[in-house]
Amino acid sequence: MSPALNKPQIPAQQVLRPASIFMFIVVILAVILAIAWSYGWNGKLDFKNSTANAQARIQSAELLLKSGQYQAAHQQLKPVLGNPQDPAYQQAQRMQWKIDWTNAMAQPPHSAARAKARATLILRLDQLLKEGHWSAKDYAQFAREARMIGAYDQSAEAWLSVARKNPEAASQAMNSAADVWTANGESVKAGQLLLQMALHNKQSALQKAYFIRGLALIQGGGGARLALTKGEKALAGLPEIAKEPDIVLMMARLALSAGQPELASQWLKAQLESSAQDHRP
Repeated sequence: MSPALNKPQIPAQQVLRPASIFMFIVVILAVILAIAWSYGWNGKLDFKNSTANAQARIQSAELLLKSGQYQAAHQQLKPVLGNPQDPAYQQAQRMQWKIDWTNAMAQPPHSAARAKARATLILRLDQLLKEGHWSAKDYAQFAREARMIGAYDQSAEAWLSVARKNPEAASQAMNSAADVWTANGESVKAGQLLLQMALHNKQSALQKAYFIRGLALIQGGGGARLALTKGEKALAGLPEIAKEPDIVLMMARLALSAGQPELASQWLKAQLESSAQDHRP
């Protein structure tokens, strides 16, 4: 007999036992159930309305946005944006704004596509600001991005919302709103805002700074007569700075520029009388 025939045979691998198969199936089912539960399973698989699915859609939209697939990113958000009761609805709105803004900025400057995208953005931002309920951080982001696309009124409105939401940042936010209006050629509106800031500030140094800057902006945009009227009205509520020499001289010059020399002399006379009283022994 051939030696090859007498060679010991290697035993064939054993087939999985029924118990092993059963355990394998149990593990697979457990994994499926865990995934289903994480997606909000409540007796049935309802992926469409689950919070986990909404977050997954937003994350997917973010990835699509990074790759420049704007339309696909929008499609990912549609189910979430169609349900205002969804806890992730506001987050999806922010993502929608980010997609639209990025798309607009990707268009060539001065092109028809950029103009069209900008118009859509402004309408969208009007809606977002009207809805409200945003955080101070959200409003600040809207304000900065609105200015970058030339939506000055919306930017200023967003900065004022920051001031209302966060009193600690109110001065800085209102200054930013005034800067936006000034950049847009609305210096009178900016100046009036600064006068309001002067009236609501308790520090005389800041009152004076806001008043002088505000009055200069009003004069530059609306003329000396308007600045004189607004200045006199504001000083009625600012007695601490109303008698300071540089403020008096500023008002006297405005009165002269406005063609009211008698009023200018009244301001100067009041200043002289006040100075004389201060120097009396």
